[in-house]
Amino acid sequence: MAHNDPANSVQKRLLLAVHQGFSTRYLLQTDILTTLQTLGANITVLMQSESEPLRRRLEDTGVTVDSIPVDETATFMSSSKMQSALRFIRHYVHAGFVQTSEDHYQIAVRNALSSNAGIKTKLYYRFLRLIILVARRSKMLRTTILNFEANRFLANGFTEAIKKHSPDLVVTTSLGTFNYDQFVMRAAKRAGIPVSTVVLSWDNTTSLGYPGGHADHVIAWTAAMKKELVEFNDVSAEKIDVGGIAHWDIYYRDDPGFDRTAFKRSLNLNPEKRTILVATKSPAAYAYNPNLAKILAEAIQNGILPDDCEILIRIHPLHYRFKNGQAVYQPLLDLYRQLAQDYSEIVLNEPNIQTASLDYDMAEEEVVGISRLLRCTDVLVNIFSTMNIEGAIFDVPLVNVSFEEEELLYDTKLTGRFDIMIDWRATHNQRLIALDGCRTVWNSKELVQTVAEYLENPSLDREGRKRIATQEGSCHAGCAGNYIGKRLFQLASTDADRHIN
Repeated sequence: MAHNDPANSVQKRLLLAVHQGFSTRYLLQTDILTTLQTLGANITVLMQSESEPLRRRLEDTGVTVDSIPVDETATFMSSSKMQSALRFIRHYVHAGFVQTSEDHYQIAVRNALSSNAGIKTKLYYRFLRLIILVARRSKMLRTTILNFEANRFLANGFTEAIKKHSPDLVVTTSLGTFNYDQFVMRAAKRAGIPVSTVVLSWDNTTSLGYPGGHADHVIAWTAAMKKELVEFNDVSAEKIDVGGIAHWDIYYRDDPGFDRTAFKRSLNLNPEKRTILVATKSPAAYAYNPNLAKILAEAIQNGILPDDCEILIRIHPLHYRFKNGQAVYQPLLDLYRQLAQDYSEIVLNEPNIQTASLDYDMAEEEVVGISRLLRCTDVLVNIFSTMNIEGAIFDVPLVNVSFEEEELLYDTKLTGRFDIMIDWRATHNQRLIALDGCRTVWNSKELVQTVAEYLENPSLDREGRKRIATQEGSCHAGCAGNYIGKRLFQLASTDADRHIN
């Protein structure tokens, strides 16, 4: 007779597939991992990129670390035109029409069909377009594409990893829409091992396309996300749990060590002044982050904004992307630092990135620091990010930027991704905008005016912020990581006990 008590049952083996980036933080720097370890789970982390500091930290806690054969997998993915075509189709398909998918498709096709594109290339993309349009209307075609792709294309290294570690449960942070989650999901399914997906971010159900693998169980952030999983991704409702947001647990907990004055001083802020936080967007998607800080600094200098304010630029971790050991966005980082020298009203807040190869491998204190930063922010300026939700949790007035200044302050190449209206139309952003808790500004004059109004009356739009916090961030508030960890352990236990019985 099998027992679910971890002390009396076979030790459960979980393999966590970590996509480079935020999933490192989500699975490994929250209560998900610690809860699993407390329950006695044997954890293996399958990483996309080598990170020696992260490896050492994990192995010190008893976690086994293995790496994905990146070069071999990249070669495999580029070796078949059919595989590339199916992946392209799936990336722009959902069940029905999703504005985000359509906008991303239009960018991809514009980039592919340059002025010198031949007739064969044009016909090829017209053929793919036809399949995409039909697949959006036909569940049979969507599932046929997924099943064919899953059965036909699997990189060998993932099969070997599954055999090597023999987990009771495989955990991914996408539905096979992150490279290389689809392969670990397919390898697990072929071996008869269940797969659980913990959805990584609030936009993933509408921005990454159709699943690339079969998940037996999915953990969503919210009821709204569960609805999107069912409607847009063909995931059965009975497979979905609403588990909350593990990395925001700290936002709902007491922070007895928080001293507002000391914390502001640690950031080189004046404790006597109010803080306008500019939360920058990824530089690959928005080229005008520095302009926002400059606009606000000049508004303070010109007396349009009160002189008892400072501007804190929170630099997005994706600014610290490295290639061949060199910082990709070094000129932009230099510009931020120059602005801080030129304007006394500007203060920089740079995240403490632990590893050059992993732009989201942030120190533990960084997670605490974001919480404390929001606790002492008076107005939050951001560009269509989860910071709108995070700020709402702390009842911080929210200004959402939806404009692009004409003059670039640094040298960069603008591509199809630099289109702020795509962000505005995005399904997940429209879901939030409809709650009337953040104000969208369409030019620099509106930006300054709205910040000024919020500084004068912070209670404006408070009810809308409550709606945002409730709909987008309140499930299992403060204990989501614990809930998700227990649920994953239960899923592994259920399968292991089934084999024992």
